[in-house]
Amino acid sequence: MNADKQQSNPLNQLRHQQPDALIDEWNQICQNDRERALTWINDPKLEFPVLYMLREQLETRDEDLDPRARIALAQIRNVLQGADIGVTKVASFATQHDEVVGAMHWMLNTGWKNIVSTDFTQVIDQTAINFLHTYHENWLKEMVDLVLYRYKNKSQRHYLICAMWETADPICLVYLSNYLLSDQSVESNYARRTLAFIPEVRHALDNQSAMLAFETWYEENAHFLVYTGETNDAVPGGRPYRIHYSAKYLGKIVSPRSGEPIQVLLSNEKKNYFEFIKLPIRLQISLSAYSSLLRKQQPKIWRGWVVQPIKEQLQSISTPAHGRYNL
Repeated sequence: MNADKQQSNPLNQLRHQQPDALIDEWNQICQNDRERALTWINDPKLEFPVLYMLREQLETRDEDLDPRARIALAQIRNVLQGADIGVTKVASFATQHDEVVGAMHWMLNTGWKNIVSTDFTQVIDQTAINFLHTYHENWLKEMVDLVLYRYKNKSQRHYLICAMWETADPICLVYLSNYLLSDQSVESNYARRTLAFIPEVRHALDNQSAMLAFETWYEENAHFLVYTGETNDAVPGGRPYRIHYSAKYLGKIVSPRSGEPIQVLLSNEKKNYFEFIKLPIRLQISLSAYSSLLRKQQPKIWRGWVVQPIKEQLQSISTPAHGRYNL
């Protein structure tokens, strides 16, 4: 939504220009023109920080508020007072779900780029976590943006980072990598440090090279990444994702959360799988990289090669038949 249109609500404008006067002005408007006050507070263009700042004044007017505002006020109480308030009106599960999701989406989209107070930050954090992990809504890109915003403003972000990683969705790495090319060094440096668990990114000479290195690495390994539970925030030098080398070797997509292949293994693939995991990690890395390259460049040859015994595969990739590969 266009920012000018979003701020066209007089209460939004007042908060931006004279935040300390918002409550007194609201009380005055309510006394002079109650209908106008309700129109403004229920306006689709209202920003969540306004409702948050007026929450105590609005508690007594609950029946006059639309569902979005009532749900947002309930969420504030749930977070700050440890309440457990739900939707009380009679409605279908689908309607209730859509109204709650819609209200939370509004709270986040109009409120995340604000640091009103510590309590407000807590409300935004918990709402973002609920949005991702309770309602399973697609807000991961915005979560990455929020983490960077908090980092730049030296504000609370630990729980956001944990929630971001706990989605076990490697796409967050892509959203982070976009910041490598930011013209703000504070953003590009943060992205570089966060992605430093990838050797190619860590050793890149500059941010543009780091971006290219990341793109190559992600293209080669995206289907084989497994969430480790480590984060750069909780563990210095943490590695949030690892490569599932046996899956990469067989070309089988894995679940990032469980680390288990989501594709069925054929009998000969199972045999090679168990032989593969017995290899030293150095050989696992080399053999999986070779298999991935051969599968991409010569798929017909790869289909015959991958079912050969492991010992023959190790021998064959050191011979001219497939081009020598450094083991």
